[in-house]
Amino acid sequence: VREIIEKHGFKPNLNSKKLLFNQSFNICLMINSFSSPFDDLFYFEITRGILNRSLKYNYNILISKPIAAQNELPDLIYSGEADGIIFMQDISPALIERAISSEVPFVVCDSHSEYENVTSINPDYCKATYDATTYLLEHGHKNIAMIASNVVPNFYEQTKAGFLSAMSDNEVLPNGEFSNIFATNEDSAYIAAKKLLTSINRPSAILCAVDSFAIGVIRCAKDLGLSVPRDISIIGIDDILLSRYIEPNLTTVGIDKVGMGALAMDMLFQKIKGKNPKSVLLPMELIVRDSVYDL
Repeated sequence: VREIIEKHGFKPNLNSKKLLFNQSFNICLMINSFSSPFDDLFYFEITRGILNRSLKYNYNILISKPIAAQNELPDLIYSGEADGIIFMQDISPALIERAISSEVPFVVCDSHSEYENVTSINPDYCKATYDATTYLLEHGHKNIAMIASNVVPNFYEQTKAGFLSAMSDNEVLPNGEFSNIFATNEDSAYIAAKKLLTSINRPSAILCAVDSFAIGVIRCAKDLGLSVPRDISIIGIDDILLSRYIEPNLTTVGIDKVGMGALAMDMLFQKIKGKNPKSVLLPMELIVRDSVYDL
């Protein structure tokens, strides 16, 4: 039979497989409205990991969003067109309840909240900002500013906690003026950096909660005629693709984003098979490049 299949290049009909196995062979990748794998390099790489791993399990990936007005899952979940869901970023408790009641297996990837009895895979952002801050302190910087994101409150709390903990452990008092600065993207980080870099008490280093903010800061510093890192040291978190190509190359704390996506797919497949994998907190790695200078 195998020889005949190979000789004639037979491919089983997908609809027949769906009926036989009572599966759709689709996975729904559900993304909040403020993030997208098409315009955010961080989520693009996670999505690439999910797509690559889905080939191993012969699954298709359907990209969707929650129905925001009703805080509801899309119809494809209730119609059986997906065997599982990978939620990207935080989801509301109401949506968690919808997912549980739908009885469709799901995992949460890159959330910043703790959900009871929910399988999740998350980077350790508190440790990342702790390590980034410690690295700056070890290079003589004490007047450190942090540009954070408050779009997702729990993400802000985690990154700020790491920053303040590192300052405290090194007996350095943070400048309150420099520790509550927010941005949402590269452009707003540029505006925030301009205020910092033109102030009388200019910081010697800026820690950015995500690399895209750091790229905006570097661009701003150059436009103001400042040298990076001699006049201002900059460090980020994420290690997105652009961080190794911007000039100077960005020192950052790296996350294996492709690996995170692949692991999310592995964990979801286990849930589809009736297993209950434990949640994972991913380690992160300091990547030293050229954007930090010794004082």
